[in-house]
Amino acid sequence: MRLGNGARLEGGDRSPNLLSSTFEAIVGAYYLDKGCDIEAIRYSIYELFDTVPQEAKTGYFTIDPKSEFQIFVQKSGITAPPKYVTERVGGADHRPEFSSKVYVSDILYGEGHGRSKKEAQKQAAESALEKLKKEDSCAPIDS
Repeated sequence: MRLGNGARLEGGDRSPNLLSSTFEAIVGAYYLDKGCDIEAIRYSIYELFDTVPQEAKTGYFTIDPKSEFQIFVQKSGITAPPKYVTERVGGADHRPEFSSKVYVSDILYGEGHGRSKKEAQKQAAESALEKLKKEDSCAPIDS
């Protein structure tokens, strides 16, 4: 992977996005070089993942609540992606508190609170999922 001086100084050689994109490009090139024959590269690829946890190899992952909510919404036929609105609602500088609301097509689906934006959004997604799973539909919480 070739990086400019600026990217190198900013840690680009350790960036998960750049590293995964580079890995994907290399595997793709190898696949194309072998005539699009997945069996020709399967062993080499498996060797790379010899130390990956068994859950990853079998496909059993824990999906984060935000991704799970997005999947649930898409399966319901709604094309608009979830939108999270998060704001700081208090706390000291060293212990901030955030509130987040998740909307789909400008309709409120869930609310959450946490000590970080990420945690508040996760809680909002969990709130929306809990309600939607009870109803088994994509009804907004303020219907």
